Amino acid sequence: MSLMEWNPFRDMEREMESMFERFPFRAGGQFRGPRVDIYQTENDVVVKAEIPGVAKDDLNVFVDDNSIRLSGQTRRDNQYKDENVYRTERFYGNFSRTIPLPANVKSEEARAEYHDGILSITIPRTQPSRTRGRKLDIH
Repeated sequence: MSLMEWNPFRDMEREMESMFERFPFRAGGQFRGPRVDIYQTENDVVVKAEIPGVAKDDLNVFVDDNSIRLSGQTRRDNQYKDENVYRTERFYGNFSRTIPLPANVKSEEARAEYHDGILSITIPRTQPSRTRGRKLDIH
């Protein structure tokens, strides 16, 4: 067992990161991107993202072997006139978020569905492969 030097700021930093992960906004009021749930089944990685009020045509999903990038645009209704607005708390404009995946996936077999403001992405996991590399001889 090895001893680790106590650092009270490390625990505080971890708590702050955890707290800010739960909020949809960054400091300065900018939208951070959709909130997501990520889980694995025996064969798949599943990502579910909250994206209410966004048209399917305004969403973009890019999947590679170890991450997903969600981007899109939330549009304001044409009824809004700035001089008539009493309060506006919703975010309007472009958003983007890159989500690292917990396992390598077969990106070419990914499927996406959008229903009731929830984007569901299912991606088959790859089978663990041998570590690439080799032992080097030292001269």
